[in-house]
Amino acid sequence: MTTSVSRSKTRILVLHGFYDSAEIRQQQMKALIRLMKDIEFVFVNAPFEFVNYNFISTPADQRYQWISYKPEWQGTDFDYDTAKESVEFIVNYINLHGPFDGLLGFSQGAVVCVAALLNIPQWPMLPSCIQFVILVGCPVIVDSQLKPVLENFHQQTHLPTLHVSGANDTLITTDMSEANFKQFNPSYSEFYVHKGGHYCPSDSDFRQKLKDFIQHVCHP
Repeated sequence: MTTSVSRSKTRILVLHGFYDSAEIRQQQMKALIRLMKDIEFVFVNAPFEFVNYNFISTPADQRYQWISYKPEWQGTDFDYDTAKESVEFIVNYINLHGPFDGLLGFSQGAVVCVAALLNIPQWPMLPSCIQFVILVGCPVIVDSQLKPVLENFHQQTHLPTLHVSGANDTLITTDMSEANFKQFNPSYSEFYVHKGGHYCPSDSDFRQKLKDFIQHVCHP
């Protein structure tokens, strides 16, 4: 699902959240798409259909997930069961439909972005065309395989990241997003708080922040 075809624009691949879809995420970000005319946002559905464990109303439209979620799972034993397959899917998508300049992951999609950044042995490598990653409302990484790698990640990564959190986000609080941010190299990472909740903002302050971030990364 593409908003433009001009390669003169900065191309960003957008990964939606849990119980979400490319169509829903594109609709939520329509103001940002309309106002950021120098960016081509490309939206992709996760490779796994949403599995309902009877804690959310069954949607009328098709929804997707990158990894599973069960309501009985505690924060310390969350299992990112299909993270590797999701990273492989994204890497293949970039190779087939790229190049892309950056990734934007929302909520669970941000978790997949982090997993792709970690360069875990035997996992697919993120293509070199990716120059930056934007993480919007990213949950705390607690998976037993990813967490130990992330704890040493700040010493390894030089890929710029922009961490976006909503001051009124009650699902992924600013404290949670900031905990993730602290795992990244401070020389290459920025933390931004908008006034809203659990969504990607489109206000003028964020648009300027996004523009400055991309300008700094892609046209230093």
